[in-house]
Amino acid sequence: MDESGGILSRYALILESLAAAPEGLSLTEIIAATGLPRGTAHRLVGALMGVGYVVRQGGRKIYVLGPRLLRLLHLGISPASVTSLVRPILEDLVARFHETAFLAKFTGDNVETAFMLAPEDEQRSLVYPGRVMPMHATASGKSILAFQAADVIEGYLEAPRERYTEATRVSAQAIRADFAEVRRRGYGICDNEMEPGVLSYACPVHLDGAGVVYSIGLVGVAVGLRQHEETDVVAALTDAAARFAARMRSEDEAPFVAAVPAFATGEHITP
Repeated sequence: MDESGGILSRYALILESLAAAPEGLSLTEIIAATGLPRGTAHRLVGALMGVGYVVRQGGRKIYVLGPRLLRLLHLGISPASVTSLVRPILEDLVARFHETAFLAKFTGDNVETAFMLAPEDEQRSLVYPGRVMPMHATASGKSILAFQAADVIEGYLEAPRERYTEATRVSAQAIRADFAEVRRRGYGICDNEMEPGVLSYACPVHLDGAGVVYSIGLVGVAVGLRQHEETDVVAALTDAAARFAARMRSEDEAPFVAAVPAFATGEHITP
C-alpha cells in the first residue's frame, strides 16, 4: 500500500467506524475498531476535527461524524429524490394558501431554489429551480445562512452585496442584526427586499447532525400574501420544515440519508 493510499484508507477507517456507531466512540474505541496505533488515531481524528468531519459529542471525549461531512452527504442526494420527498409537503402549502411554495438548498457557496410548486392559475413564476437566492435579501437565504457557523456568515459578509431595492439591507451591521432576528423568531422574511411588491417567508429545516441545509418557504405578491395572518403562514411553514426533516431521516423515505446513522441520532449543532 503506497503512502498516499495508506493515509486516505486510515481516514476512511475512522469515518466508517464512526458512521457505524451513532452513539459515538471514544479514542480507545476508535483504536479498537480500526486497529490503528494510538498516536496515528489521535493525529487523524484531530485532523478530521480540524475540517469539521468529526466533532466531539456534547463536549465529551466521544467522537461522532461532524456537520460538514453530513452536509456533503446531503449535497450528494439526487434532485429527484429530494423532489419526491418534498412535493407532497409543498402541495399542501399551495392548496392551503394558494401561493407559490418552494424548497431552497444551501450549496456551500449559494442558496438555490431546489424545487417549487405554484398555483395552477399563477401567471408568472416568482421563483424557479436553480435560481440563486441572495442570502442577505431573500427569506430562503436568510433562514439558511443565519443558522450557519459564524465563520461562514462572516465569509459571506466579506464579499460585495447588491442592493436590489430600497429595502435591501447591504451593510454588514444591518445584516448581522437581521440574522440575529431570524434566529430569535425562527424564520426569515423578505419584504420588498428582492423585488418590489413581493413578500416571502421561509423556515429553516433543521437536520439532525447536519444543521440547516434547506429552507421551505412561501412567496407571492405582497398584497395577496398579506391576506393570510403571518402567524398562520409561519406555523404552516414550521410544520412543513419538520415534516421534510422527518422524511429525510426516515429509512423508508430516504434510505440514502438514513444509511448514515448519525443523521438520525447526531447532535444538532447551531452557532
